[in-house]
Amino acid sequence: MEIELKESITKFLDAFDQVFDKDWAYTKECLGIIGESEEQKRNSREVGLEAIYFISPNGTFIHPKVEDEVEDWGYRSALLDEYRNLKNLLSK
Repeated sequence: MEIELKESITKFLDAFDQVFDKDWAYTKECLGIIGESEEQKRNSREVGLEAIYFISPNGTFIHPKVEDEVEDWGYRSALLDEYRNLKNLLSK
């Protein structure tokens, strides 16, 4: 692989890691993503609503920590699959 291309891909993946994994709490704050309060969770349970998480409260975009990463989110699972594949290829 051409050195310049490999360096560019590596820098992109490092930035992607920062935004969507290591700095996920800040990213959510910037996007206005606010978790449910305990009262909101309790109220939902009382009326029989079940939360289906695209990303677990203790997960990140890259590591969502949910059973079904495909759960009706367009191309997210393809993005995660290719991201992980690319990271693996570059580490070799």
